[in-house]
Amino acid sequence: MRVLLLVLLAILPMLLLILATNLEERHAAEKRVQEDTVRLLHLTISQHERFIEGSRQLLIALAQIPVVHDRSEAACSTLFGNFLKQYPFYANLGAADLEGNVYCSGLRLAEPVNLADRGYFQRALQYKGLAIGDYQIGRITGKASVNFGYPILDETGSPKGVVYAALDLRWLEQLAVEARLPPDAVLIVLDRHGTVLFEHPDWRRWMGVAAAGNPLVEAILSHQEEGTVELPNLEGVTSLFAFAPLRSARGVVITTQGYLAVGIPTSVAFAQVNRAFAYRLLFFSAVALLALATAWWFGAVFILRPARALLAATERLEEGDLQARTGLLPGHGELSQLAGSFDRMAERLQEHQAQLRHALTETTELKDLLDNVFASIVSGVITTDLQGKIMLCNLAALPILGYREAEELVGRNIVELQPPLGLALLSHVLSTARTDKPVIGLELAPTVTGRGTVYLRFNLSTLKGLQQPQGIAIVLDDVTEKRLMEAQQQLLKHMVSPAILAQIDTEHLQPAGKRTEITTLFADIHGFTGISEQLNPDDLFGLLNRYLGVMTDAVLAQEGTIDKFLGDAVMAWFNAPIPQPDHVMRALRTALGIREAIQALYQQISPLFHLSVGIGLHVGEAVLGLVGGKQRMEYTAIGDDVNIAKRIQEHAGIDQILISAAVYARVQDQVIVRPVTVIQVKGRQKPLEVYELLGLK
Repeated sequence: MRVLLLVLLAILPMLLLILATNLEERHAAEKRVQEDTVRLLHLTISQHERFIEGSRQLLIALAQIPVVHDRSEAACSTLFGNFLKQYPFYANLGAADLEGNVYCSGLRLAEPVNLADRGYFQRALQYKGLAIGDYQIGRITGKASVNFGYPILDETGSPKGVVYAALDLRWLEQLAVEARLPPDAVLIVLDRHGTVLFEHPDWRRWMGVAAAGNPLVEAILSHQEEGTVELPNLEGVTSLFAFAPLRSARGVVITTQGYLAVGIPTSVAFAQVNRAFAYRLLFFSAVALLALATAWWFGAVFILRPARALLAATERLEEGDLQARTGLLPGHGELSQLAGSFDRMAERLQEHQAQLRHALTETTELKDLLDNVFASIVSGVITTDLQGKIMLCNLAALPILGYREAEELVGRNIVELQPPLGLALLSHVLSTARTDKPVIGLELAPTVTGRGTVYLRFNLSTLKGLQQPQGIAIVLDDVTEKRLMEAQQQLLKHMVSPAILAQIDTEHLQPAGKRTEITTLFADIHGFTGISEQLNPDDLFGLLNRYLGVMTDAVLAQEGTIDKFLGDAVMAWFNAPIPQPDHVMRALRTALGIREAIQALYQQISPLFHLSVGIGLHVGEAVLGLVGGKQRMEYTAIGDDVNIAKRIQEHAGIDQILISAAVYARVQDQVIVRPVTVIQVKGRQKPLEVYELLGLK
């Protein structure tokens, strides 16, 4: 780096010389361009003054024409119309009386026009000379124009009217062409308020635009005389501008001061200077790169390469890489001799390291194997000393016991686990340590924070070293889901038929409810309450179970689901948990089956115990799902349509089957019924229409 720095310092004066030369050339180019723009400005102003003088001569001549003095409107207007064809730069020619009423116009007047409020009209009468007005939209022409006015004098020299000429601002375009502006140059004409009267080359865009807030316009308006400035033009392109106020010839009265500006973009003005500067910089860069490359090559080959090789090898050795070598060939230089000594030292260190590594390899491999096995075990594993102090635990044990980090367990005694789990485990740990007998399949149901009651299975055994117990290994598994699934499966065995049970995935029976259409059946045994007082408990339950048994068989035969037993009544529904397209007919066949089964039961029991049954059915939506807690859950149906089935059953007579109008509407072409008068049920204002089911067609 020092060599390169010296080279840079050597070539720095050349760069400074190039910069100074470029700066001087830019100043010269700027001065030259300013002189050119001022020359163009003066030329343009001269043409402008000649145009004003021509307008004055024209108006003086028009003011002497007899038809103008005589106010012959038709003849005067025709004459002025012919003049407009000869002078296309004028938007209109005309004359007005002392009150400002236009009586002669080269353009046809659609309605009377008065010019008394125009500044050029007033000043032409006041000063009896040519007057130039402001930029305006002509009342007759409807065009952007600047108006000239000249007084019409009688024999005594008193004004009797004004002749005027409306100059179409497009004449400025011809003025810009005659000025022969350089490429990309602009010519701008402003009035004293900062309104753009003309902008070459895009006059249509800028004509009439109020640009008083533009930095260029503000700079021009703030000067009273001519000047130069470097600012962005109206398009935002930085340019060198020369500007000057527009002045009139002698004898002309101007109501406003205008300004003319000529600008050349700096990119055009400095193009030649910039090219020369770029060529010099390119030459300088080539020379500098060549010098730097030569210096870099010399330093890299003879100084930096040996030093960097030695430094890199030293850093690698410091980081523990004993294979680090400089890689330099033997030589007579000081750096070569130092590198050779370093390489020999590194070889001896590597030999000693290899011996140590070989001695530790077997121990490390064995430890890694045990760590991997311990971490990959799916079951939770905890090791304690013989007094129950936790020494290690794997990741699987943490969520099972409700912990997040191993530090929350390691170092604590097993008894500190959430009670009563800790105390129960400690007794088994101490017993295993004392007797050296394993504990297999120990199941506990503790309450774990954030999880509630869980079911855990533990296996305990001793850890031995030199044939003596050194600690206790505890393997634990979370069997909560398994126990809940077993409970759900057992519950469903008593609720649904084996055919339905085989199709149900109990893992999908979630506590969240699901709205489903079902056909609900309620069947109640009549007279059972009275006979229950005559029997002892064993006979009573025996008789009840015989009736409920045949009713259950009838429900399961049609693959229905038994919701619950309500004393001497049964509630069942169809179309859930497995969809059944014919669930209404299944429920009706079940009702008829219950009635037939009870008739058959009469043949097996004493006439004293013959009891009748009343059945009610309704179809509608209900919410089905698991309710309860982890210790006990029920799969049940809830909803108003379920209650309607119960209310209909309460109106059923002896061995009578009543169905709702909704049920009948589904199967009216498949059943034989007898209409029953409407019934009033509890909880509903409107009565229900029900039918008695007699049989199937």
